[in-house]
Amino acid sequence: MTQDPSRTWIRRVSTAAGLAYTAIAEYELARRLGARPPIAVMLPLSLDCYVIAALKWFRALDVALSLILMCAAQVAAHALEAGVVKVSLNLVTVVSVLVPVALWRTHALARSEDDDHTVTPEAQYETAVERVPVPAAAPPVPEVYPAIEVRVPAVPDAVPPGVRLLPLVARTDHVRPAAEKVAEPVPEYAPPPDEVPVPEEQVPHEEPDPAPVDEEPEDEALYPDPLIPQVRIDFPSEVPGVRRLKESYGIGQPRAQRIRDELMGVRS
Repeated sequence: MTQDPSRTWIRRVSTAAGLAYTAIAEYELARRLGARPPIAVMLPLSLDCYVIAALKWFRALDVALSLILMCAAQVAAHALEAGVVKVSLNLVTVVSVLVPVALWRTHALARSEDDDHTVTPEAQYETAVERVPVPAAAPPVPEVYPAIEVRVPAVPDAVPPGVRLLPLVARTDHVRPAAEKVAEPVPEYAPPPDEVPVPEEQVPHEEPDPAPVDEEPEDEALYPDPLIPQVRIDFPSEVPGVRRLKESYGIGQPRAQRIRDELMGVRS
């Protein structure tokens, strides 16, 4: 924030003029109530100190209270000077309370300001950081393979050059053609007479009925829904959600959605 010298001087001049003007009336008020000149000065001094403290630390409560005390002293002083009121017990009581209240709030402001500015101990030691120079990146070194002292002989070819290969011919004299093979008959199994199974009475197989397919119920909802008046009575200041309508009235999802749409004016 930039410090504007003109704003600072305006605040100082305004404060000095206001305190000087109000101090005269407060001094005369204390004199009219019977205080001697050295003691009468203490009334404007205590009120002015309270006003300055409230404006410096700018607490809203103290600013308002300090101005109320100053206004009360001004009204009482000018009323006595104009002869509107006379010295009474009520007036003496109000003026006597001004100084104790100003004294209490001035000290409260000063103490709270001291508590806010707590000094945090600074670190006595700092961690020493050693700076190590980083070497420059060295150029890459090419890989060097060692020389081979004994060479491995080459793999010989499977067939040396110049060799003549003979054709491979399979013998077929001892192989019987597939067409000449005769399948030997397999005798059928005939159970003994005492083990002949008796055919059981065949029970007609009944196919189970197909499971009924859930058909979507037709939309027979009325418009407007009969539950809308009850919903408006139960929820006068809000539009309940679909889940809350389902839990409150035990209805399904589509009907709860239609009721909520009608309450919000979506469906015309």
